[in-house]
Amino acid sequence: MFEKVMQLLSFSCRHNNVSQPFASAAVTATKNAKQDWEPVTASPGGHYVVCLDCGKQFGYDWSKMRIMK
Repeated sequence: MFEKVMQLLSFSCRHNNVSQPFASAAVTATKNAKQDWEPVTASPGGHYVVCLDCGKQFGYDWSKMRIMK
């Protein structure tokens, strides 16, 4: 109950509602113009997800398909 009250008051967020993985600008800037699609690479820090409740950004690891701690 206390955690729900704190979350309603925006003191803490559990980050349960995250977006789909996005590629950072550095990864998309190196895209070859002749390719129609960008292959997914497991570059560290190259992809991220965003909490849709509080806006915090987290790194995403494509090889493990998980949010990096």
